Amino acid sequence: MIGLDFPVKPEWVHDVHALWQPHQPVSRLVQVAITQTMQELGGEKTRRNSLTVILRYFVKPQGGGQSRCTAAEDVWVAYSQRYAASTMAPAYLAHLIAQNEVAQQATRFISQRYAPGEGLTSSDLRQHTIAQFGERKVVINAANAFLRTLLHFGVLEDAGKLGQYRFLEPLAVTREVFPLVVWAWWQRHVAPQIAVDDFAEDPTLAFLQSEHLKAHWPAYQPALWVLEERLEGRRATLKHTDAAGFERALLELTH
Repeated sequence: MIGLDFPVKPEWVHDVHALWQPHQPVSRLVQVAITQTMQELGGEKTRRNSLTVILRYFVKPQGGGQSRCTAAEDVWVAYSQRYAASTMAPAYLAHLIAQNEVAQQATRFISQRYAPGEGLTSSDLRQHTIAQFGERKVVINAANAFLRTLLHFGVLEDAGKLGQYRFLEPLAVTREVFPLVVWAWWQRHVAPQIAVDDFAEDPTLAFLQSEHLKAHWPAYQPALWVLEERLEGRRATLKHTDAAGFERALLELTH
């Protein structure tokens, strides 16, 4: 659950990727990002906090310590440099949720209890996450940061009073970034086959429009998977069941 204790905005992720260079010292990327993005945040410490989350989830490192640098190629960077932040936002959000337990629980809680247009409070979510993980500072911070992240992504809107929000609607997923949504899901499940209908209804993907999660599969057959019609519904068999192979296939789509 550690790792999402500060909010993230899709534009910030996109900006960091625009500043990314291959084999770049991570310390240099941090220095440049602090001065050139997230300027609406009050001070350098606040920017650095959210940048830490972005680097953890969306920048692939090599090496360690002072010698840590960016990779020669990075899937998230390659797509961000090709598509707008608004297009990338659903994939960013899917990845954040897939990698964080508090975000997964919060997504289930909001999507199962509230319909688009309905209001919710930060205290309701905090109580739920505390019941699931215990009353620890890291849990409360993660729940609050995730709420603000959903606000930045346009899933929620401010309802006018402190701690009150309104659930808007799930995000539209374009064909171009659909493979990244599958990639985010796969890294959590590592399954060689995916039931297409079950995938669209996965609770951790509840902030993405389910009709889009069902519609885009044929666009990447046979490049990424093979679709089969079965009695229980469509099934996608992945062509690459290892992380390195899947990444290479995704990168090839951006070339």
